[in-house]
Formats: sequence, structure tokens, C-alpha cells
Amino acid sequence: MIEMDNKKLNEKIKNNFNDAAYRYLEYSNIQKFFAAKIVHFIKELNPKKGEWIDLGSGPGLLADEIEKEFSSQKVCRIDFSKKMLLENKLSSKKILWDLNNDLPSEINNCYLMTSNFCIHWLNNPEKIIKNWFSKLMPGGFLILSYPTKDCFPEWKDTCRKIDIEYSGLSFLYSKELLKDFKLNEIYYSEKFNYLENFEDVYKLFRSLINVGAQSTNCKRKTVKELKKIQKFWPKNYNNTVNLSWVIDIQIIKKL
Repeated sequence: MIEMDNKKLNEKIKNNFNDAAYRYLEYSNIQKFFAAKIVHFIKELNPKKGEWIDLGSGPGLLADEIEKEFSSQKVCRIDFSKKMLLENKLSSKKILWDLNNDLPSEINNCYLMTSNFCIHWLNNPEKIIKNWFSKLMPGGFLILSYPTKDCFPEWKDTCRKIDIEYSGLSFLYSKELLKDFKLNEIYYSEKFNYLENFEDVYKLFRSLINVGAQSTNCKRKTVKELKKIQKFWPKNYNNTVNLSWVIDIQIIKKL
């Protein structure tokens, strides 16, 4: 039953990202913000040149930034959305692949693997990142950024207050995700707060749809429920609404 649910949800996730591919770069502000942070970390780490891979690359937002910074280095993009990969620049190496599965066998001996806002969409993230980690060369780095359980307090509180099911994703606990790694393999780990501001709740939800990030197993909200959510969502002095994210960046090093 769970497998069936996962299958249906995975199909929904893929379709939503395919639909959003052509507009993703225009609306992916938070993804851009953390892509810039990841590039900053890569500059500090200065990984060995060789096989560099971006997992769940989307339209190539992070991979492009890495290649801009390291002009002699190519980054292979992997994603399960064909339309997202088609948005990547033509000369880039691309692999269409469902990251719920182990990586293809030809991927090996990597010095850098990055994944920006992808791991929380996968069915078994703890197992998946162990597989990614196994493809690193000694001295190689896996850099992850992802939303955590602490995201969206305004949304959760509003739903509790008015007794409506919270329909956002439940996201990840870092402790759970990293439980199979040794302490000295976790090179860096930090939480970052990021605040988005919208005119109203309708624009807030539209922003998730614009990047294909609206998939959950929950039923769609009715117009009546949405109106109620808009009414009770905490407002700023100018009547706008916030959405608070707590994002983790983890750097795991193969010793």
C-alpha cells in the first residue's frame, strides 16, 4: 500500500516539476539563494577536479553557478524531469534518472556531489545519501541543502488553529538523515533561516506551484478552506503574510 502511494506521489511530483520547468528559473528565489551559498562553500573546499555531479539539478541553476566559478570544470546534471533537463544549457552532460533508485553504475569516483532542494522529495533519503556517498573518491565531498521539519510554522499553526489538515510536506530531521554517518565524516552542518513575504496566502501557495513544489498526499484545499486559511494566517503590519523556512546545509567528506 505504501509502495503504491509512493508510486502515485512520485508520478505527481515528476508531472508537477515537468509542468514548472519553463518558469522554474524565474521563481526559484530560495533555491538561488542557497545555490550561491553552496558555491561559496565549494570555493573554500576547493575539491579536486574530475567528476563533479549535481543531483536533482532541475534546469541547471546550481550547476551553472559552479561552472561559472570553476571555468575549466564541467558538472554532470542528473534529474528525473526530462523537461527540467531540456532547460539546461545544450553543451552540458545530462542524465535522466529517478534518484529514488541507486545511481547508475557509470557514476563513480566523484570528487564533488551537490544536491540543492532535492533530497526531501525522495522516498528513502537516508538510504539514498549513503548510495551517493559510496560514489565519492576519498577526499571527495557531498554537499546537501534541504528544508527541515522546522519550516512553515505559520502554516502549521494556522491549520491547527482552524482545525484544517496541514497539507505541506513534512520535510526532514537532520539527525535521522545523517544517522548512518560517522561524526568525523560530517565536515560541516548548519541551519539557516529564510523568510519569504507575500501579499496574501493565495500568492504564497502560487509561489510553490510556480516551481513545481506543491506535491503532497493530501487532498486539495477547497475555496472555503483557503479563505479560512487566508483569514487566520498571521499578518504583518501591512497585511502581508510570511512563510518561514529553516534550511540545513550539510557537507559530508569521504575520508
